[in-house]
Order: sequence, then structure tokens, then C-alpha cells
Amino acid sequence: MTTLTVGVVGAGWMATDYHVPAFTSHPRTRVVAFAERDDSRRSTVEEELSVPGYADIGSLLAAHDLDIVSICTPPSTHEEIFLAAVDAGCHVLCEKPLALTAASAKQMAAAAADAEVVTQVGYLHRYYRNYERALKLLSNDLLGDIVEITVAHHSAPPSQGWYYNPTLSGGGVARDLFPHSLDVLIELFDHSPEVTDASVRYLRDRAVEDVAHVSLDFDGVPVDLSATWTQTDGVSRVLVVGTEGWLELDSKTLQGEVHGRPFEFQQGALPLVDIGIATLFPASDEDAHTARIHDFADHAVAGDPDTAAPVDRGVAVAEVIDSVYAHSGVDREVDRNTEADRNMEGEQ
Repeated sequence: MTTLTVGVVGAGWMATDYHVPAFTSHPRTRVVAFAERDDSRRSTVEEELSVPGYADIGSLLAAHDLDIVSICTPPSTHEEIFLAAVDAGCHVLCEKPLALTAASAKQMAAAAADAEVVTQVGYLHRYYRNYERALKLLSNDLLGDIVEITVAHHSAPPSQGWYYNPTLSGGGVARDLFPHSLDVLIELFDHSPEVTDASVRYLRDRAVEDVAHVSLDFDGVPVDLSATWTQTDGVSRVLVVGTEGWLELDSKTLQGEVHGRPFEFQQGALPLVDIGIATLFPASDEDAHTARIHDFADHAVAGDPDTAAPVDRGVAVAEVIDSVYAHSGVDREVDRNTEADRNMEGEQ
């Protein structure tokens, strides 16, 4: 039984808390090395993982014959790392956003197609069981024709400084939070939307936006999407209204009504007991991060490029976000080549 070798690029919390454990727990993948620019962090993680660390993607690829490269670095580095990985014939899992611009994302997609490798962008929401359940309900037209959708995604401000540097991040909350929701919406409608209106706001003294709003049109179905960095544990709620009912969901609860009959799920599961005054749901072991990485690993092992969110999905999402900034009057042309900016690049 073949085991695929994995190299993880970036050694921050996303790598050590999620990517490394998930690839390690998968029966057909093994993390053999990682890359991290920060010398101190690289030394610490080498000791923790007992695998060698390298200063950059070039050194990593030169030292190891890798099957998979997993990218957990700031967005400004994604294109360079991705292109190097696919040029070496590696399958690639890349954290969102795929790239700083749609133009960069298209170059990455073209390179992946030429190399015939398996790719996936690390969107998370589609792997919550409630979202999977909602997508099935909607794809089966149980709500009838969709009338409108409203999405509100609010999250605590990021702790890493690179998020607030547009040269490294490509933008603020729109580039950070919109991708998860846009991935689900494009999956639902099976095509990209038209951006009819968009705006951003700067609530704090930062170079990137803290609040973003976009109005989308999916062939006549209006969708309003908003996102904010605010002091919260995280709120991401979706309300879908159809001609035959409605549903509302987040990662924990999915509830609604179809043809006058109410329903409720918790983390994708129906109640074990419902006696009117009390509803008991089964305990959940949901781990969406592991689910998305294992899903990619399964496709990589099989050599199947039809992943849940291949690089082409990343292009579609990047096009919408570029349009958000254009409608908002924000110039996101960036220079990624200055030494000062490169020295600020930290791990994700």
C-alpha cells in the first residue's frame, strides 16, 4: 500500500494544529519535512515534530521527493510556493485565499492543469455537517425556488500582523472571510455570481478593511454577504428563504421549515429524543479541519483531480473578491517583491 509523502510549508498554528495532525492521522499520508522562514520557529517545530525543517520551498523540494505540498503561509507567498510545488509534480493543498488577485490565481490554475496534479483550496465551511446537510436539502429543491439568501460572517480580529498589511494579505476582512461563504454559494448555484454592489469600512487605524459587504446576483437570486472583524468568538449564519420554506444555519445548528413542517439538526444530526419540552441530540465528534484535509488526501492517493474545491474554485472566488474591491473603490495592486515586506512574512 503506497504512502504519500507530505511537506508542509509554514509552521504556524494552522500547520501544527491542523495540517500536520490530519496528514499524520490519515492512513496513506506521512509528513516527512516542513519549511519555515523564521529560524527560531523552525528550530522549535523541528524538535516538536521530529522531522527536518528547511528555510524555503526550494530547499524543501531539493531535499525530499514529495508527493504532496501543503501551504500554510501568508497569501503573498502562495503563488510562488504553489508554482514551485506543481513544477515538481506535487499535489497541492493551499489555504485560502488562493492568491492575492484573480490574475495570480489563473496562473496557478494553468500551471496545475499543465502538471496534471490534484489541487484543493482549504475552504472550511463546506465540511461542517450542517452545511453538508443544508446543501443536500437545497440541491433537492425542498425549499422550492430560492427567493433570497443572507450571510453574516463575523470573527475575532486576527492576531498575526501580516493580516493588516495589504501587501502580504491582499486585503482585509473581505479577502480573509468571504472565501468560505463564496465557496459554498458557488457550489450551491454551480456558477459564479454578478457583483451588483459592494462596500468596505475601516473601523480601526489599519491599512485594510474591518467590515465588508457585497450584494450578489445568482441569475436573479439576490444574496447579501457581510463580514466583520469584531470582538466575538465567531458568528457565521446563513438564512435561505424559498417558496416552500426556509432554513437558517451555522456550524452548530440547522433549523427551518419545509411545507409547514419544522425541522432541526445539530451538527448534521437529527434529535435522538424530542418530547416537546426537551430535545436531545447525539454527542458530536465533528472535526471539519481534519475532514477537509483527509478528503484532499483521499483524492491525492487516488490521483483524482475532482476535489471539492480545486484551484479553479479558487479562481472563481478570487474574481468575486477582486470585484468587491473594485466596486468599493479600493486599489489592491500590490508589490510583493520588496525586502521589507518579505521580512514581515510570518506563518499562518
